[in-house]
Amino acid sequence: MYVTVLYRSAKRLAIPLLAAYTALCAPTMADEPKFGGTLRIASLQADLDAFDPLTGYSVDSWEILRAVTRQLVTYPGSPTDIKDDTQLVPDLAKSWDISPDGKTYTFHLKDDVFYSGPTERKIVASDFVYDIKRFCDPNKQVAAINYFNLAISGFADYCKEFAKVPTGDLAATKAFIDSHAISGVSAPDDQTLVIKSDTKNYDFLNILSMNFVSPLPPEVASKYFPDSLEFRKNFPSSGPYYVESYQDGQKLVLKKAKNFKPETDQARKAYVDEIEVDFTANSEDAIVQKIEAGEADLSLYLEVPPRTAIRRFQKEKPGQLYASNSGAANFITFNARPEAQGEGNNALRKAEVRQALTYAINRAHLVQIQGGSVAAVPLSQIITSTILGYEPFDPYPTEGNKGDPEKAKALLAKAGFPNGLRLDAVYRTTAQFEAIAVTVKEDVAAAGIELNLIAIPPAQWSAYIQDPKSRWDISLGAQFAPDWQGPSTRMLLGGWLNSDASPCGTGNVHAICYSNPELNKLAAEAFPSDNPGPIWTKADKLVSTDLPWIPLFEKRKIALTSDRITHWSWSSLAVQADITNIAVKTTATD
Repeated sequence: MYVTVLYRSAKRLAIPLLAAYTALCAPTMADEPKFGGTLRIASLQADLDAFDPLTGYSVDSWEILRAVTRQLVTYPGSPTDIKDDTQLVPDLAKSWDISPDGKTYTFHLKDDVFYSGPTERKIVASDFVYDIKRFCDPNKQVAAINYFNLAISGFADYCKEFAKVPTGDLAATKAFIDSHAISGVSAPDDQTLVIKSDTKNYDFLNILSMNFVSPLPPEVASKYFPDSLEFRKNFPSSGPYYVESYQDGQKLVLKKAKNFKPETDQARKAYVDEIEVDFTANSEDAIVQKIEAGEADLSLYLEVPPRTAIRRFQKEKPGQLYASNSGAANFITFNARPEAQGEGNNALRKAEVRQALTYAINRAHLVQIQGGSVAAVPLSQIITSTILGYEPFDPYPTEGNKGDPEKAKALLAKAGFPNGLRLDAVYRTTAQFEAIAVTVKEDVAAAGIELNLIAIPPAQWSAYIQDPKSRWDISLGAQFAPDWQGPSTRMLLGGWLNSDASPCGTGNVHAICYSNPELNKLAAEAFPSDNPGPIWTKADKLVSTDLPWIPLFEKRKIALTSDRITHWSWSSLAVQADITNIAVKTTATD
């Protein structure tokens, strides 16, 4: 029996100007994209933040992983808008059965799909079992473990035992994986995979569509530490492309696999023959120059293009600018780890101080520095406009979203800080986050809040935030994008903010360490529900009022491209370009 249940009833924020702009500048593409050529990508960051399905959890790493991984089910991409890429299709699974209670999924795999790169053997069901057992490797665990703690039977108990294995010992890691099982995951034969959950989950297939759940051959992957340079160079690809060469900090070259069978993959057309990622560009302006000169077709890690570039493309090259609602957002988080006991940390544990901070924020100013309404809209709640359960809600409204410094001062005084408050604020050293940091510092000063800005290089960001010894009160570098469009509310209200799924400690996203029993109860009601939207709406209002973080703005994704692009596609998972479904003009040198 083939059963797929999807929920697409998320109410979406109406942004008429943005929708109209997208319609006006949507390029006209050729009816029949041609195969061949090389897609060239210029990266702002000096290397990939992750290149392992275990650890990749940024939109940029997912954009590249899309080309070298396959899952049980996936999304086929959309040429129109990110939010339109919501229909799950079979990927490595040709069909699946669901038990009457909705707790057991039996997947039947395609029998003619092979790896490329260091091995070219057939992909089998036990490769998925190995991949999932690798999730809680103490050397480096899966980036979104919160999903699997609640979704897979026996997973949390398995991870507790795995945590006892010493780090730095590949033999010990392999021995544990080989000798221990997860009760909810099994492969009765090469073409059958069974995954069980303790509860029914309306979004179970969506969870399995993420890059984390990609098959890996244990005879290759077990030789290397997760996401190590050696693993990257010997990446066992299950996707249409494999790693031809990888030079740390220089270039990544992906080449179409000779044994790739297009008839087995209804989601990835794999138009181009090669994909090159250049890591040598070191500024936003340099990347835009490469794109305009035809030396690059796309960017990577360019969160927001320079405003001058956006205006220039709008005026002179509208056919090379793509804009889409994304459901992504920027926000301010608090260092809520129990080890954080500074004056600022303890002050932010008071509701009045968090409320003062949100009133002190001028969201209209932040939208302006992002590039205006084509790039962002103010946000005052946890979930965003493309996510299930969304209903516009602002628990702390201000006129024109410009903030209210006087109300902020009054709340600070009520909390015991009549003379204001000083906070250590960390941010990522990119043009976008520097602009956010400087703007927020300037605006909250009017409310008596002084920010001591601490710059953190992007490559060190995750480690710094996760280190309990790091000194900071608030983070101005927090952002998220939906793990998929539509029914992805679990990521936030059932994951990052749910202490049952994300207990405080290593791996807790952004060191949020939030715990609200009422939220956890609502999430437990939503997971097995056939109509979870209203439950998530209630949960959003509860948590948005409590302010576990400060929402700033919801972003639109803007992509500047070269004139070589002949067919465009968005990816729901990567929340940006789907590089497996983009075609380019071919030349004699390609």
